[in-house]
Amino acid sequence: MEKKDIVSIAEGLRLIEMGVEKIQGVMREKKIKSLKDIAAELIPFFKEDDHELTDSVIKRLEK
Repeated sequence: MEKKDIVSIAEGLRLIEMGVEKIQGVMREKKIKSLKDIAAELIPFFKEDDHELTDSVIKRLEK
């Protein structure tokens, strides 16, 4: 692996971390305890724009 590969991976991990922080912030603000608590709202929203989430992710949320 080259240095640029490691930098790319580190940048990707930082984006994931920022996404998680954003999700956690909204969940804290709205007092949501888990994604299952909002899955009923998330599924129809993402099904409208089905290229945003794969069927496997939607099925996972439905559990």
